[in-house]
Amino acid sequence: MADILQRDMNLPQNIPKDLSDLLEVMATDFSAILRENLVGIYLWGSLTYQAFDEACSDVDCIGVTRRDLDEREFSELDDWFKNKGEHNRWVKRIDMRFVIDQEFLDKSSRCCGFYHYTGKLLRHGSDGNPIIWMNIGSSGITLWQVSDQCFNDALLLELNYLKEDLACNTGDRSDKAFIHNAYAVLTACRILYSARHRALVSKDQAYGWAMETVPPIWRATILGARENRLKNRGSTTPELEEDAMRFVEFVTAEVKQELGRPTPI
Repeated sequence: MADILQRDMNLPQNIPKDLSDLLEVMATDFSAILRENLVGIYLWGSLTYQAFDEACSDVDCIGVTRRDLDEREFSELDDWFKNKGEHNRWVKRIDMRFVIDQEFLDKSSRCCGFYHYTGKLLRHGSDGNPIIWMNIGSSGITLWQVSDQCFNDALLLELNYLKEDLACNTGDRSDKAFIHNAYAVLTACRILYSARHRALVSKDQAYGWAMETVPPIWRATILGARENRLKNRGSTTPELEEDAMRFVEFVTAEVKQELGRPTPI
C-alpha cells in the first residue's frame, strides 16, 4: 500500500484492559486467518482522539485486504466474532469493516462488515467513507499513516458528498433530512478544522473551534445545526437548506485555499 506507512501499535493507556487485550488478540488472530490477504488493521473514531466513553462509545476498526474475502476467510472471521463475543464484553461495541486496498473511496467496491447492532459479519457494498482515512492519517495511535495527499483528497471528497446529499434532500421534510442537514454543517466544521490543523476532532470540539474562528456571518448557521442535532428530529425549511449548502460551499473554498498553502516544516 504505497500511500500508507507502517507504525507501531500504540493503544491508549486509559482504556479498559479487557478492551486492550481484545484489540491485541484481534491483530494476532486476523493476521493468521487472512494470511497474505491482510494489508493492515486500524483503529479510528473516539479511541484515537481521546474521546472514548466507556458507557457509550463504539470500538471503530477497519481491516484492509488485498482482495475480497473468500468463503473460508469470511466464515472464520464470523466465527471469531461469535466466539469472542461470548467471553469479551467489548465485541458488542465493535463496528468493523473490511475494505480492499486501493479501493478505499470507491463506492462500487466490495466490502464486509461486523456491526454491533447485527451481531454478525455481513457482505455489502462500500460506503467510500473518507472520514475514516482522514482519521487514520492524523491519528497517532493507529498502525498505519495515510500520506498527506490521501488526507487532502479525503477532505475534498467528503465535502463533495455533503453537497451531493444536501442537493438530493432539497424539499425533503423528513426527520432524516433534518438530521442530515445538521450533520452536514457540523461535519463541514470538522473538515475545516482538519484542513487547518491536520488533525481530526469530534463534532463538539469542531463546533466550539468554529464558533470562535469562522466569520460571524456563519455562527448562527453553526449554532442552529448544533441545536438541531440535539433535537434529533424535525423538518427542514428552505432557509435551513440554503444556509447549509452555502456554508459547505464556504468551507470548500476555505479548504482548497488551505491545502494550496505550503506545508510548514
